[in-house]
Amino acid sequence: MIFVWYISLFALIIVGMKFFGKGKWNDDVLSFDQTKAFLGFCAVLIVFHHMSHRTIANWIPPFVQRPGLAPFVYVGYLCVAAFFFCSGYGLYKSAKAKPGFFKRFPLRLIPIIIPFVITYAAYIIMMKVRNIPIVFPKFTAMGGPTTIHPYSWYIPCLILMYLLFFFGFAFYKKDWFGILIVIVGTFAYKVFCVRYLYGTWWYNTVHLFPIGIFFAKYEKSILNSLKRFYFVKLIIFFLITAVTFAYGNYFYELAELFKIKLGTGEKAYLMQQVPIYFAQMISAITFCLFILMLGLKIKIGNPVLKFLGKMTLELYLVHGIFVHLFSFGLITNDMRYKPLKYIKSVPLYILVVLILSIPVSFVICLLDHKISMLLLKKKKESAKLN
Repeated sequence: MIFVWYISLFALIIVGMKFFGKGKWNDDVLSFDQTKAFLGFCAVLIVFHHMSHRTIANWIPPFVQRPGLAPFVYVGYLCVAAFFFCSGYGLYKSAKAKPGFFKRFPLRLIPIIIPFVITYAAYIIMMKVRNIPIVFPKFTAMGGPTTIHPYSWYIPCLILMYLLFFFGFAFYKKDWFGILIVIVGTFAYKVFCVRYLYGTWWYNTVHLFPIGIFFAKYEKSILNSLKRFYFVKLIIFFLITAVTFAYGNYFYELAELFKIKLGTGEKAYLMQQVPIYFAQMISAITFCLFILMLGLKIKIGNPVLKFLGKMTLELYLVHGIFVHLFSFGLITNDMRYKPLKYIKSVPLYILVVLILSIPVSFVICLLDHKISMLLLKKKKESAKLN
């Protein structure tokens, strides 16, 4: 039955697909509809990614491991890279196209904060009901903060990127200054994460945000460059992504396979982690470039992707609630903290998580939109009075 889900994922992206022949290009490759459709697909992949962490990942107890979702264990950060790239790209384009963009900038945080607060509260309630110790995040904790919402790391990181963009572009009209502020801020964030030994997921894709801004500024010339020797570059980006992804995520499995002796001790471990991190960082970049190049020849879109594309952040934040409510243990790997119902069948587990996550995400999305519109209306009325 698990193959039904693989076929469904393939159908989700392939239905409505349009191919462009020799000498023809998809000029809408980075249009709002195209990026939202692809991010909708990425959001679903992230759901599968997190379900794999509760069914087959090698860090959960062996006796609760269930086959079926192994290909999704490490794909999450590639999808997050696409989100950061599109965020940087979209903010720059909006800032240039919409008068008064920065005056309304705080309202852009509302659709981020609302689902974050709602889902964070849901996790606190679950932990209270099951008597799970609640430890609020401490960002200077070695090893990174323990987040109550296990997938909420993305939110403070995204808000930081938004603020860097605001301070970089709102008060100084030269683009190079804004880009410099975002790059320096992103680098400082990465240094901070390394200093406190954060997990690599906190910082292995955030550099795609300034790259997205840079791409937006020089979009025409970059796209023209990518069109030259198209298939050669497409193959190169694919190979680099494949090699660096394998190295960055299966390093120890590859070392065992090829009987490579690795050093032991803290120093040896750190020396191994540095190239692993850089491999993940490079694969995040080349993955986005590879998808972008595919998009020059392939246009995607169907009603389901359009629907999912409207609530990507909500789906990202909501799905974890159900991922944990129906896995072997609630939030942690400690099976003393019982879930609502442990669903052992992986295909059924996928069905239940999706069938509950999507409607709840849609309702929160509607709430986001309603509150944002009310605040925008009040802001306009206030501006008229002044």
